[in-house]
Amino acid sequence: MTNGRRGSFLYEDVSRLLRDKRLGRVMEAENFKAHYSAYPDFEAIQLGTLLQIEPPDHTRLKQVMQDVFTPRRVKMLGDRVALLCDKLISQLLAKPEGRADIIREFAEPIPVTVIADLLGVPEADRHQLVPWSKAIIGMYEPERSEAMVEAACQAALEFSGYISDLMKLKRQQPQDDLISILTQIHDQDPKQISKSELVNNCILLLNAGHEAVVNVIGNGLYALLSHPEELAKLKNSPDLIPSTIEEMMRFDTPLQFFERYVLEDIDYKGLSFKQGDKFCLYYASANHDEAVFSQPERFDISRHPNPHLAFGLGLHYCIGAPLARLELNHALKALLKLPKLEIVGEVRYLPKNVFRYLEQFEVTYR
Repeated sequence: MTNGRRGSFLYEDVSRLLRDKRLGRVMEAENFKAHYSAYPDFEAIQLGTLLQIEPPDHTRLKQVMQDVFTPRRVKMLGDRVALLCDKLISQLLAKPEGRADIIREFAEPIPVTVIADLLGVPEADRHQLVPWSKAIIGMYEPERSEAMVEAACQAALEFSGYISDLMKLKRQQPQDDLISILTQIHDQDPKQISKSELVNNCILLLNAGHEAVVNVIGNGLYALLSHPEELAKLKNSPDLIPSTIEEMMRFDTPLQFFERYVLEDIDYKGLSFKQGDKFCLYYASANHDEAVFSQPERFDISRHPNPHLAFGLGLHYCIGAPLARLELNHALKALLKLPKLEIVGEVRYLPKNVFRYLEQFEVTYR
C-alpha cells in the first residue's frame, strides 16, 4: 500500500491493519520455509519466534515470556541501568580530547549489557553479541549482498549453537536469569516452550532489543543536537525526558516498516487483496501523518499526545517496550551531563530500507 510518497501511508491505515486479524506475520509454515529454503541455518532461527508466529502458538509463547519478562524484573533493573549509563558517561568525561563516537562508546554498550545480564550471558562471551546481531539483521534488508547473506547465515549458526551450549550450563548452574528460567520451564514441560523456540526467542530478544535502543539513542540525540532550542528546553526542564524519548521514536523512527501477509481475501477501502499478498506498513510514514500529529516535521519534545507507532500495535506490539523506555530514560539523563554537546564531522545514515540508523556520529563535549 504505497506509491512511494511518505503521505500515502496514513496513520489510520497502519494502525487498523496492524490490528486486523485477517493479516498475519507469516502465511503458513511451508510458505515461510520456502522463503528461506536456500538458507537453512538462517531459517532455523526464525521459526517459532514471537515475531513470526500467530495464535494459538503466539498466545502460548507470549504467556511464557511475559511470566519471566515481568514488569517487576524490568523495574528492578533500573538502578543497574542508571549505574551503567553513568559509568559510560564518566569514561567519556575522562577522555582529554572531549570527543567520542556516541554510537560505539555509549549507545551500543547499554542494551547489549542489559540484555546479556537478563539472559545470563557471561561477560567473557559478550563481545560476540553485537557482531552476531548486526550480521543477522542484514538478512532483512532488501538490498542485501551475497556477503551479507553469508555473514547472516554464519552468525545464525554460531549464535544458536552458543545459546544451546549455554542452556546446558544453566542446567548445571542455574541462576536468576531468563535462560535459566526458560530452560527449567522447557525441561518441566517442552510443550510450553520447545528448545528451538527458547533458543530463537533469546536471539530475537538480543537483536530486537539491541537495535531499537541503540538506534533511538543515535537518531534521537542527532535530532536534539540539530534542534538546539529543544535541547535547551530539555536541559531547563529534565521532567520532559519521558516525552522527549517518545518524540525521538516518532520523529526519526528506527524500524521503518513492518510486513504483514493477507491470511484471507479482503477488501480494504475499495481495494481487493488476495490471500498471500503482502503489506508493508510504514511506521515512519504513519508517525508523520498531519491528521494525527500537528506539524509532524517539527521536532517537539513536549508533544502531547504522541501516539506514535514505533513499537507497533496489536498482537505483535513489542514485548520489550517497557525495558527499552527504561534504558532510554537513563541514557538520556546521563547524556545531559555532557557539557556543550556538539556534532563534529559528518553524520552518516546507513543506506538501509528496514532499519534506519547512523553509521557515524561523533560529538564533542568541552
